[in-house]
Amino acid sequence: MLSQRSESANSRPNPAGQNGTVLSEAARPSSAGERHGAETPAAGHKATGSPSRHWLDYATAFLTLAAAGGAITAAVFTGWQAVTADQGMRASNRAYVHSTSFRFVHYGAKNENGRTQWSVSPVIDNTGNTGTREMLMTSIVGATGEPDFDALEKTEFAPALILPKSDMTGAVASMDGRALDLLRGGGLIAIGVVKYADIFGDLHLVEFCHRAQFGAIDWEGAPAGQPLRIRGLACERHNCEDNECGADWQARVTAVASRRPEASGMRREAGIDTGPAARR
Repeated sequence: MLSQRSESANSRPNPAGQNGTVLSEAARPSSAGERHGAETPAAGHKATGSPSRHWLDYATAFLTLAAAGGAITAAVFTGWQAVTADQGMRASNRAYVHSTSFRFVHYGAKNENGRTQWSVSPVIDNTGNTGTREMLMTSIVGATGEPDFDALEKTEFAPALILPKSDMTGAVASMDGRALDLLRGGGLIAIGVVKYADIFGDLHLVEFCHRAQFGAIDWEGAPAGQPLRIRGLACERHNCEDNECGADWQARVTAVASRRPEASGMRREAGIDTGPAARR
């Protein structure tokens, strides 16, 4: 009987052993869970860190593009300032040629009728701060009807020079006081074409057309050698400069320049002929 009890006791399950096994097995998942719990924050940190890095890249790229755009804008603005400054310098230092008036003058000479003979010519001004370069001009003054610029441009152009803030005269007509009185209502007309280069080498084309209108003048009592400046009334057309003279103005000014009489040795300064004939 003791033997049977002993076998019975031996055949019973051992709670301690089972509990130990259970506890041991229970401890393993717990250890795995701890490791999982320890890894979870790291995984979570990685998941949240990746979008932040992308936003940082986007911000860096945006700032780089903004800086590049700012640099381009600054370069364009600087270039625009340079162009504007250059244009301003040219505008303030170039020659400006135009004609809006006549000059009447006599030197005491009488015609066959005993009347004082007057010389009448258009006054061509340079109101700029520098003189003209390579200037060529042609003009007509007289009692003419409608101005014919096509015919005028085919005539001979004479070399000339106008210093800064100075003037010269164009073509000259001679008549006495009685003839001038018949024309004082606008019958006396002056037309001209001027081609010149400024100090910067830019070519310019000028057309002028104006009529003299004046009141009563004592033609016989006026002092000799003292010119009268008579303001002209502008014609409806042909008072222009450069592109105002038409889309073909550059071709015209180039054509005129090609006709420059280099070998003539003639030049006019302030209306005075300085060629060989004048020196004799």
